[in-house]
Amino acid sequence: MNIEIESIKATYENLGDFSVLLCPPHPLMGGSRYDERLQRISKKLSENRISSLIFDYRGYRQGIGEVEDARKCLEFLKSRHSKVAILGYSFGSVVASNLADLCDLAIYISPLPSIDSISFKDSKNPKLFIIARRDQFVPFSVSLELYSKASEPKDFVILDTDHFYFAGFDLLADKVCDFIKSTWDRREQN
Repeated sequence: MNIEIESIKATYENLGDFSVLLCPPHPLMGGSRYDERLQRISKKLSENRISSLIFDYRGYRQGIGEVEDARKCLEFLKSRHSKVAILGYSFGSVVASNLADLCDLAIYISPLPSIDSISFKDSKNPKLFIIARRDQFVPFSVSLELYSKASEPKDFVILDTDHFYFAGFDLLADKVCDFIKSTWDRREQN
């Protein structure tokens, strides 16, 4: 369902108590709620009865404005769901990392150490790093270093693909859903 949250255009699938906020890649590089990777992840979340919200940034605002857009969307989800995860792809991973402490868990796909006027921030919450072995924009060594500096609890998945995950969208979506379900299942049992 298409909605607006304080003039932020979003697609919201309301399927249950658990939800995921998906942060798109860089708006100047075509990043939007229609990003195919995020669409596939949202579809897989729906199949698992997990709500999702993907949004469009309100233009390019050096990263700080994009974090604020994500914060407004996160507040929307938190007012409606008992558990909220945040996920970001590329530029969106840096945006997501700036809000991860406000969520139950975080997922970073091809995370960047910094971009524009924002930097990747660590969180004490459970997190998954999905790293592309042949990423054209984030060297493999940089991705591993970002992961190694992150606080526990953390996990990582290395996929033999490039930054765009072509021919691997479904595998990417499966890895995201597996992590969310297993993390929330473990937390429910404790």
